[in-house]
Amino acid sequence: MRWRSTRARATRLIALQGPQALNVLQPLTGVDLAGMKYYWFGHGEVANVRATVSRTGYTGEDGFEIFVPPQSADKVWQAILESGQAAAVIPCGLGARDTLRLEAGMRLHGNDIDETTTAIEADLGWIVGWKKDDFIGAAPLREQKANGPARQIVGFEMLDRGIARHGYDALHRRREGRRRDQRDADAASEESHRHGVSAGRAHRPRAASSTSTSAAAGPGARVVPMPFYKRSK
Repeated sequence: MRWRSTRARATRLIALQGPQALNVLQPLTGVDLAGMKYYWFGHGEVANVRATVSRTGYTGEDGFEIFVPPQSADKVWQAILESGQAAAVIPCGLGARDTLRLEAGMRLHGNDIDETTTAIEADLGWIVGWKKDDFIGAAPLREQKANGPARQIVGFEMLDRGIARHGYDALHRRREGRRRDQRDADAASEESHRHGVSAGRAHRPRAASSTSTSAAAGPGARVVPMPFYKRSK
């Protein structure tokens, strides 16, 4: 833990994301970016600064994350902005990143998922080591895999202009009244869709339908497939 903490303080991260990321970054480094696979990394220099470069990010787009010493972060930052002028590269913060990862259907702990959410409910069964004989939570996870979870993450699309904000309850509309589902997990107003989208936990009968729901104190919505956006490769 001490080593991790020390390394974290001694490193700055700059994420360059988007379809032009490779073309913007390659002139600044000798690392072969085109030959780098997704989730692989390499060592070298970026703008004459020692760096680790990985083909990673949490935006749903292609891109790279550059790890550099704190005292050199501004130099690399400015070099990337200058190199990216023709590609219209602009600075953005974690709020923009969160909007993009939600649009791409990528989970974020504390928002879409928490300590009460299983990997199956979050549609993250692919990260579970099913071939192992036993592991923590194996029995309930295998039961959910075989029979389906009682609830799961679903996408919501707003029917009217508005945002289903984080923490809203999702209420299922039916003739005899409203059935409360789990709390809405996350939300954003997506300019690319011209309407609000969100992700929340719903009980399975409603998770599979496009039946209208409403977010408490918010607009009506309908269940839609996720992800909301998938980049072309």
